[in-house]
Amino acid sequence: MSLARALRAALNPELGIDLGTANTVIYERGTGVLVSEPSVVAFDERNEVIAVGRSAKEMDGRAPGRIRVVRPLHGGTISDFAAAHVLIKTLVDRALASRARVAPKVVACVPGCATDIECKAVEEAVRAAGGRATTFLPQAVAAALGAGLDVTTTCGKMVVDIGGGTTEVAVLALSGVVGMHSIKVGGDYLDTAIAGRLRAQRFVVGPLTAEALKIKLGYAGRPAGRAPIRISGFDLVHSAPRAREVSEELVGEAMAEGIDRITRAVWSVLEQTPPDLASDLLESGITLTGGGAQITGLAGELSLRTNVPTTVAPDPLECVARGAAEVLGSPTLMERLGPSADRLTRWYQSLRIGMRESYSP
Repeated sequence: MSLARALRAALNPELGIDLGTANTVIYERGTGVLVSEPSVVAFDERNEVIAVGRSAKEMDGRAPGRIRVVRPLHGGTISDFAAAHVLIKTLVDRALASRARVAPKVVACVPGCATDIECKAVEEAVRAAGGRATTFLPQAVAAALGAGLDVTTTCGKMVVDIGGGTTEVAVLALSGVVGMHSIKVGGDYLDTAIAGRLRAQRFVVGPLTAEALKIKLGYAGRPAGRAPIRISGFDLVHSAPRAREVSEELVGEAMAEGIDRITRAVWSVLEQTPPDLASDLLESGITLTGGGAQITGLAGELSLRTNVPTTVAPDPLECVARGAAEVLGSPTLMERLGPSADRLTRWYQSLRIGMRESYSP
C-alpha cells in the first residue's frame, strides 16, 4: 500500500457494518475485523449506559431490577432506537479509538424484510455514530461478496445467510439479484424453540443457557452422537432450582421446525430462479454464511433436501461485514447492488413478486 493510500485509509476509514440481531461486526476494508461484539446494551435506573457488547450480554438474565438489559434489534431490524444509537456509536468508537479521523464512510447491511422506515432508522443510528455517508446493502448480497463469490459473471451463485434474527437467501448473477427471500428465523428463533421445549417439560432456562445448548448439541438431519449436557435451571414441578441432563435428540427436535422453515425459504428462491441459472447451482452450489452456518450437519441436510451441493464459507460470521466493506472498492458494483434507503422497500417488493430478474438503478 502506498503512503498516500495508507494515509487516506487512516484518516478516512471505509467501514462495513453488520448490525445483527445477535452480534454486530465492524470490518474495515484493507484491515479486517475491528470489532465483533454482541448487540446488547445495559442501562441503570437513571437510564445511563453501564455496559455495551459482551459485558452487557453477560448480564442478560442475571441483572437485578435496577439494571435494564436491552437488545436493540429484533428480527434483524431496530426495535429500540436509543439503544441502537448507543450500540453503534460505542462500537464505532471502539473500532477507531486508536486514530485521529474524519467521519468514516459506511456501508450498512439490512435484511430483505426491512421496511423503508427501518432502513431510515439504521441510517440515523449510523449518522449519530459519526458516519459521513451511509450506503445500504442487502445482507445476502454482502454475505455473497464476503464469502468470495464472484457475482459479476453469468454463472448463478446462491448464498444463505443465517443470522441471529433473520435468514437471507439470494441468487445472484451479472452483478444483480435474480431472486431473494428473507424470513425472520435465525439463531434467536432456535434458542427460543429450545427453551420452549424444555419449558414444556416443566424446566425453565435462560437465553444464555438455551444458546449454549444450541451451540453444543444443535444439529440438522441426524444426531452426531454427542453425550448429554448437564445444565441448571428452574424446575417448575418442584418449584426450585435444579440441574438436569439434556440430550442431543431433545435439542435437535426443538430446532427441527426452524430448520424446515429455512429449507422452505431456500426452495422458494430456487423455484423463482430461471432454469439455466438454477442448473448453474449444480456446479457453483449453495454457500452458507452467518452464525447459523455452523450448525452441525446443516450443510449436508440442505444439500440432501435441495439436491444442490452446499458448503460453509470460511469465517462465516464475518462474511456480511467483510462484503459490505469490500464493495467500497468497486463503485460500479456498489451502485448496482446497493440501492438507497428510500428505494429499498420498493426494490424488495419487486423481487418478491418476480417483476425483475436483476436490479439496475
